[in-house]
Amino acid sequence: MRYLAFILCLSAAPLAAAPREALRLPAGLIISSITIETHNVFQTELPAENKVLYRAANRIHYITNDPVIMRELLFAVGDRYSPALTAETERNLRALPFIRHAEAEAKVNKSGTVDVLIRTYDSWTLEPVANFKRAGGSNSIKAGLADNNILGTGKSASAVYSRGLDGVKSVSAGYDDLQFLHSKHLQYSMKARAAPGSRNFSLSLGRPFYASIAPSAMGGNFSYVAAPTVDGAVTRRVFEGGINYGIALAPSPDRIRRVTFGLLAHRAESSGPAPDRDRSVAIQLGASWEELDFLTVRRIQKFTRDEDYNLGLGIFPGVALAPAIRALGATQTQIMPSLAVSKGFTWGRQLLLLKSGYSSKYANGENSGLRASFDAAYYLRGLRYQTLAFHTSLDLGWRLDPLTPLVLDEFNGLRGYGINRFTGTRRFLLNIEDRVYVWDDLVRLMDIGMVFFCDTGYAWPESRPVKLADLKSSVGVGLRIAPSRSAGNNPSRIDFAYALNGNKGGSRWMLSFLGGQAF
Repeated sequence: MRYLAFILCLSAAPLAAAPREALRLPAGLIISSITIETHNVFQTELPAENKVLYRAANRIHYITNDPVIMRELLFAVGDRYSPALTAETERNLRALPFIRHAEAEAKVNKSGTVDVLIRTYDSWTLEPVANFKRAGGSNSIKAGLADNNILGTGKSASAVYSRGLDGVKSVSAGYDDLQFLHSKHLQYSMKARAAPGSRNFSLSLGRPFYASIAPSAMGGNFSYVAAPTVDGAVTRRVFEGGINYGIALAPSPDRIRRVTFGLLAHRAESSGPAPDRDRSVAIQLGASWEELDFLTVRRIQKFTRDEDYNLGLGIFPGVALAPAIRALGATQTQIMPSLAVSKGFTWGRQLLLLKSGYSSKYANGENSGLRASFDAAYYLRGLRYQTLAFHTSLDLGWRLDPLTPLVLDEFNGLRGYGINRFTGTRRFLLNIEDRVYVWDDLVRLMDIGMVFFCDTGYAWPESRPVKLADLKSSVGVGLRIAPSRSAGNNPSRIDFAYALNGNKGGSRWMLSFLGGQAF
């Protein structure tokens, strides 16, 4: 409670950023026209991009259809102009997987009404999937084909073959439609995966809270998983289906006040010499209390793309209740509460993002699986061609399931150490990075950067006292390569790390190939 009160006091800090000058107009004016201006992946009207390769790429790329963009707008002709909703429309368009840049302009015309221009720039969406990862001395690969904007309709599909770090081979396929049946904000998703001895399938359809002014949300989902148990002797099948509904209390572009309700039915059964069956129905309740104060910056998680961060205070409580229903074989009532809090700050060219959370499980008169976490990330962007980044996190667990301890390794931020290297019920991590941006939009295809880093952390059991000397540390250098014409602009990272201590039985040098920034 003290921490929550502290965050509430901090939320009184001044708001960070107002809409851009191009969006600030007198309130109450009527929108008389909306113009959509879409651009291809390469702007061949510019001499630097008027090359054979770029013109050929544009010819085989389908530009996003105007109706796809129109369905994403949060206003229409005849509405009163709102700078906040226009800025939110920009953010929503930037979040689409087939748009790499979006901007809006608003002008008052001679009749005293407002003309709005929406300008979008497509990303390259038809891509071969060629992914290689290496961590902890193990390799994984992915190969396939994906298109995030089929024929310019905003629909996406993929087919991928992969071999994981554990050596398991699988084939997966997926299809997503953000405007199912050309309906505004109705989203459909289907995914399937097949591997030796296992099958996964999921399906969802719904209309989410697509914007701050969305009055409600609803949807449903179904999933099926069939996989062998740990010893491989028994196949376990799990069926889950759920529905959800949410309502916004006084929708506003300045803040979010929402409550959500859901039902999730679960059924699991095992074949073999000793078959068993598990059934339950869970009631899910949640809420969102969030102030909207967005800041648009670059060079945080990406290279040359605009990134939107909400600095407003956000509080997200939730609880799941699975009552004892003997007809289903559920003999005990389970209550699973959770709470997440977030807040951001900015001053000058500095950005601080704070997050914390709590979750637990109450059953049979005992509270187990308790976990509390705190995460802070600080970015200094004032240096030329650089971003200094600092990150720290602390996770505390009580009465955790022995099969799911807290893990600290190369996948969890401690580079230079193998997979599942340290486990326990407590975990601490500190990362320091100097991210250097070497070349933006090289040959109009990629962004290139380097990273110098230092990682320090440890995971340990609750019963064991920890000393400063127990901390494990590594230093290293990394290469970052990001596709500059993709919407995600997410870097692939190659890190070469040296473990300074505590890596007995293995090499102190570690080379890893992973995706995204380390934090």
